Amino acid sequence: MLRIVGLLWGLMLSTAVPASEPLYWHRGDSLNEAGRVLHDLLLPEPAAFAALGPAGRDAWLTREWRRVLAGRERFAQYTLPAHWRAPAFEQALREGRQAGYLAGQVPDYEGYRQLHRHYRQLGERPEPAPLPPGPEVRPGERDAAIPALRRRLAELGRPAPAPAGRADALDPALSAELRALQQAAGLPEHGRLDAATRALLDRPPGALRAELRANLRRWLLLPPASRDYVLVNIPSYRLTLVRQGRPSLAMKVIVGRPDWPTPELATHIHALKVNPDWTPTANIVREDLLPAERRSPGFLARNGFSARLDQGELSPSAIDWSAPPPGVRLVQAPGPGNALGRLKFEMHNRFDVYLHDTPDKALFAEPMRALSHGCVRLAEPARLARGLGWQPGEGQATRLLPAPERLPVYLVYFTAWVEQGRLVFARDIYRKNERETG
Repeated sequence: MLRIVGLLWGLMLSTAVPASEPLYWHRGDSLNEAGRVLHDLLLPEPAAFAALGPAGRDAWLTREWRRVLAGRERFAQYTLPAHWRAPAFEQALREGRQAGYLAGQVPDYEGYRQLHRHYRQLGERPEPAPLPPGPEVRPGERDAAIPALRRRLAELGRPAPAPAGRADALDPALSAELRALQQAAGLPEHGRLDAATRALLDRPPGALRAELRANLRRWLLLPPASRDYVLVNIPSYRLTLVRQGRPSLAMKVIVGRPDWPTPELATHIHALKVNPDWTPTANIVREDLLPAERRSPGFLARNGFSARLDQGELSPSAIDWSAPPPGVRLVQAPGPGNALGRLKFEMHNRFDVYLHDTPDKALFAEPMRALSHGCVRLAEPARLARGLGWQPGEGQATRLLPAPERLPVYLVYFTAWVEQGRLVFARDIYRKNERETG
């Protein structure tokens, strides 16, 4: 209790403003029209926000929206439209046009609207009771926790079909619903009600709402809605091509390891490189490739690498890799063993990440696919290429094909979203929720 009071007091102090500071978002003690819209976008923690006075609430809303605008600039790897940037907000404040400005800031994405509805519904429901304690329940078994399990799934927007027999039995349809929930959360997919699944279902409502708030805030970073785009959701290991506002194709992906995370960003695919070579970054060379060469001399040559210096190209065998010369670069030749596979989707961004093929297809069968150095490996790159309007054809020559259209690509970090009306969760592989909601 003392910790909560301290946090609230700290929040009040951090949002204190001079008495002369104008109130942009209030009329008297209540939020004005623009303030209600901004509150609905930012979704402050209710108890902490209610504990503030009008000046503190006003300052919090202004400061947090400026943080969103700064986040948009970091997220986008290109120049955003003027109304999506900070100067437009500051001008609206000076001119008293807050309501008109905010009317154009609400994300026009169906995924955002669906998640927002679920967040509101969670806030309107009574606090759920935890599942009754008990042993692991296997498919076909009966247990007193099963009726409560059905109610809990319905509260999460995942109603199971009516019982096929006894209401206290874990029947096949309910077990299938548990498997889907376990898959989305990165748990073993066995359809049993075990301790890990109970813990997932018994999350405190406040923690659940906090996770949804964090995910709704991430939607605010996306540029103005486009009808056609590629979306890679990092925690769900999935790419979706959206055409005319609807999913057109989807596939599994491999994303960056927790110690080498895939960044969140917005950019465009500007070219397709067929039969690419690969120049690994200095970090990959230092941390992965050179140790492999030292463990197994000849590794680099066997895997198609050449060494490049200002003087020209060298065989890796000509270099002492225990003390490599300054400025040496490694380049892997195109071919079946190339780390980028046959197709590389070129994207401008300061992180030097891109989408690409991979020769190691077996990894897509793994449930946890945070395995790369930050780039996104595609399970079906040729299918994506065709979906974007390319016909790469056959042949071994390296070719660079310009993009048929300027299509946005969003690499996002959504651990909660809605599919077919159901709330879905993914494991927080980079522990961002913990930092943002803790």
